[in-house]
Amino acid sequence: MKKHYKLATILLLLITVVFITACGNEETAVKVDVVKVNSITIEKSSVPYTIDYPGTVEGENKVKLSTKLMGKITYFPFEPGTKVNKGQVLAKINSGDIDAKQQQIKSNILQAEAAFGNVEINYKRVKSLFDKNSATKKEMEDIQLAYDIAKAQLNSVKEMKNEIENVLSYSEIRAPFDGYIVNKFFEEGDITAPGHPLMIVESFNDFNVTAMVSASDISLFNVGQKVSLTIDAVSKNVLNGKIIEVNPGGNSYSKQFEIKASVENLNGNNINIKSGMFASISLNGETKTIVTIDENLLVKRGQLVGVYSITKNNESILRWVRLGRKINGKYEVLSGLTDGDIIIIDKEKVKEGQRVEVI
Repeated sequence: MKKHYKLATILLLLITVVFITACGNEETAVKVDVVKVNSITIEKSSVPYTIDYPGTVEGENKVKLSTKLMGKITYFPFEPGTKVNKGQVLAKINSGDIDAKQQQIKSNILQAEAAFGNVEINYKRVKSLFDKNSATKKEMEDIQLAYDIAKAQLNSVKEMKNEIENVLSYSEIRAPFDGYIVNKFFEEGDITAPGHPLMIVESFNDFNVTAMVSASDISLFNVGQKVSLTIDAVSKNVLNGKIIEVNPGGNSYSKQFEIKASVENLNGNNINIKSGMFASISLNGETKTIVTIDENLLVKRGQLVGVYSITKNNESILRWVRLGRKINGKYEVLSGLTDGDIIIIDKEKVKEGQRVEVI
């Protein structure tokens, strides 16, 4: 029994030694497949570039009409969309208090003119006597002072008359040019307030397009510069335009600057153009240094777009990119790639993390 036990133990030890030896001598290296691929190196290039800036159509002339008077609106029959002619009365403000002041000033003028007339007669008489050495110097000085005071009082009253007449001119609101009422802020019977607009009048014989431009692009625009304009609601055709305003003061919140372009060569074809329509100002003939990529190198995964790039360890990596516009058959790369990146052309041969060799 003991003999059989020893034999079994020896056999077990032998089997264990053989197994360990075999495992120690076995080659465990894992064979890694390397895919040979073609590649390109990303380089920035200068391309012709058209820059579009969204804007809004406006009439060439657009004004807010207001009054200096606080009073009741006694006449305001027009509604937005009404065509008006230059000089036409659009609204009237009750000016009873101003009328009363005007009558008072007229009375004051009559009194001042009468007083000045009397002083002037005495002035001429005393001066004549003084020139003949028949009046004293003191008499001449007194009449000269009275004359100057009477003349100043008369001029002062006349200035008050001009001031009142100027204020009275705001009791009637007239159209400054041929156009349309495009907005109305008060109704007949309302009480006006000085400085608050009553309405907006706009002319539609000619049109402008106003747009906002970023701080980095505002230097591209100059007054008199030719641009292209598009008003999609009217026509897909490009219209000619000219920059007429470049505001050097930017908006403190949006950090953008306003530009304005006139629409040229309409030749009466403005019947379909309306104020407030969406438009765009396009700047042609510019070049921009950008990163571009061929469409056939792109890998699409649903809404995501990427490319296979090569890491420093010669492994493929899928990099997501953000694309801009298509220029000369290539897409502008807004983010995800930089100058010098290596891109795999044979995108169908590789997968994420695979070892590659450039041929």
